[in-house]
Amino acid sequence: MSSSTMPDELADGYNRFVSKRAEEQQNLYRELGQGQAPHTLVISCADSRVDPATIFGAGPGELFVIRNVANIVPPPSAYGDDPKAPLAGTAAALEFAVDHLRVSRIVVMGHAKCGGVAAALGQAQKEKAERDTGPGQAAGEDQSSPSYISRWVGLMAEDGTETVINNPAMDQDGLQQCLEHQNVRSSLERIQGFPFIRKAMDERGLTLHGAWFSIAAAELFWMQDNGEFLSVEDQG
Repeated sequence: MSSSTMPDELADGYNRFVSKRAEEQQNLYRELGQGQAPHTLVISCADSRVDPATIFGAGPGELFVIRNVANIVPPPSAYGDDPKAPLAGTAAALEFAVDHLRVSRIVVMGHAKCGGVAAALGQAQKEKAERDTGPGQAAGEDQSSPSYISRWVGLMAEDGTETVINNPAMDQDGLQQCLEHQNVRSSLERIQGFPFIRKAMDERGLTLHGAWFSIAAAELFWMQDNGEFLSVEDQG
């Protein structure tokens, strides 16, 4: 049942927002009331610790943000032409940002200690163990109806398997970061499978970028042409 009472944490936050709302900001919001023209689309994880506007120091109206578990972009084939197929929330937001808002660039930003990536990695390790020792199922475990999360992070299944197989001597933290980086690369590759993305890249110079944020260090890493991630601070 919904409640008409505003929670204290949200009410206190709004009061802080109102108390700091200067005339300059009032003018900005009046302008934004007429429409939006963000320069960048950021596809980020829904993790509460990773806020694109905070990380990039962006004000209202500057960024168009898509947030989901593990900053995943499904391939176009995941949607198909079936009208009964799952609603294409991420693809719809992607299309709106590119075709209607005409953003100049897209940034896919992963982050350290991502829970969605950890789930995909754990599944890949479990499957490898079963291949090595034989399948097993815990008592009472129901495989007939996978959770929404497991179905979603299943889009990382191939990358997770390759990460585990190709790095047999790597510790858990290393595997986690390796898959976090690869997940950004793969989402960027899948983005290019959408025809409207390729068209925007060819006709008006839309650019694609990858990034990864270390929460503990509050440090941003930018993906290079070779797929490696380098600290923005070291490059500066």
